[in-house]
Amino acid sequence: MHVTSVSDKGEFEALAREGASRVKVRYLLEQSAGARHFYLRYYVVEEGGHTPLDRHGYEHEVFVLEGRGVMVSENGEIQIKLGDAIYLGPNDLHQFRNPNSEPLFVLCVKGDERLYKGDATAKSNL
Repeated sequence: MHVTSVSDKGEFEALAREGASRVKVRYLLEQSAGARHFYLRYYVVEEGGHTPLDRHGYEHEVFVLEGRGVMVSENGEIQIKLGDAIYLGPNDLHQFRNPNSEPLFVLCVKGDERLYKGDATAKSNL
């Protein structure tokens, strides 16, 4: 078992991914905390920011903690807000954008990529 606090993780760090702009992250529960299958991350998308337009072979779940934004998907743009829970399946195209003047805070649970090895649906297309 491992218990941590957001405040224990220090400052948010810039998300170092090509295509990300004005996005910061705190890695709350990762392998270093003993997590082997699922990881918990805390993101802030600042005003005018966005995550990369992404597609990958693993699912993840996102929960909006604060703010409003737009999720870009193959079905168009979907408005998201406080309290929304979002399921992204393997290879679902997605991007989170914040066109608003206040930050967008989300929690993201991501499965370890090793869980999907050998799964025919887990091919990355981007």
